[in-house]
Amino acid sequence: MHPDAAVDSSAAPRPVWASLIVGIAASALMLFPSWAGGGRLPLQNLWHKQTMPDGMPFSLLPLSQYDALSIFAMLLLGGVVAGFVVRMLRARAWPAALGVLLVHVIATVQSFAVLAGGLGFADGSAGSREMLYFGGMLGGVLAGMLLAQLGCWMASRPAMPLPALAAALSAVPARSWLGYTIASFDPIYGYPPEVGTVLRWVPAVIVAAALIWCGVRPLSRLAVWAAGLFALWMLPAVFTAISSALGMRVLDGDLREMAEVAAQIFPMALEVEVLPVVVALVIAGVGTVVRMLAATPRSRAIPSES
Repeated sequence: MHPDAAVDSSAAPRPVWASLIVGIAASALMLFPSWAGGGRLPLQNLWHKQTMPDGMPFSLLPLSQYDALSIFAMLLLGGVVAGFVVRMLRARAWPAALGVLLVHVIATVQSFAVLAGGLGFADGSAGSREMLYFGGMLGGVLAGMLLAQLGCWMASRPAMPLPALAAALSAVPARSWLGYTIASFDPIYGYPPEVGTVLRWVPAVIVAAALIWCGVRPLSRLAVWAAGLFALWMLPAVFTAISSALGMRVLDGDLREMAEVAAQIFPMALEVEVLPVVVALVIAGVGTVVRMLAATPRSRAIPSES
């Protein structure tokens, strides 16, 4: 059996409840940044009652167009982390996925119930803008929940390519999660520019580590390399374009204008994100060569010992 491939089928399976707890714990841990500052719903542009930040109700998700990508990252990483943990424990994946889904459903129902009340859904005063905002946020959250389930499945697979790909595809959301976590402890000032500079290179390091872990044998694994490096180039630009479009209050929910802004920013953001891809490729290439050279003497020694 290839050393990368994985799970000892003779090992006794972990109990279902253990995997379930892993899913619950992983998804709750990834949602922790939204609760670090007290878990209050962010100020809403369409809130029907004038409220100070300290007077906003408790919400398990920080529903706001300004935090949309952070919410997506928290949901996605909950599934991916749970998948990696059950893979390491050689446990069943489906109870972990169920645990992740349970936490996400509870957080979603509670948060959108709070949001609906403040937007006037309860008394029927909500207008088209409120409905569009509510539906857009709900659609984004549901997409994050769905991808969290996919990420859990990919990360939990015993064969190497899919977990390595899951790690590489999660690199950019991981940077978003780290940035949001650090900023949550100082919501007024956020983090200093030096921290932002470090965070910029986090996805490149994660992708490089995932590709070294994946290796290049058989050569079909080069598809993981291509997908991981392509995602490292594209996803930051996608995140930048979406966050810029969602964060411009002047657009006032005009979907056509928002799409045009995103389309204008996207190609400019692509140019900025070339260097991290090169850095990741160099690190991954050097690391893979070192790993292969280190494994060669060991593989030659095995027949002589037998």
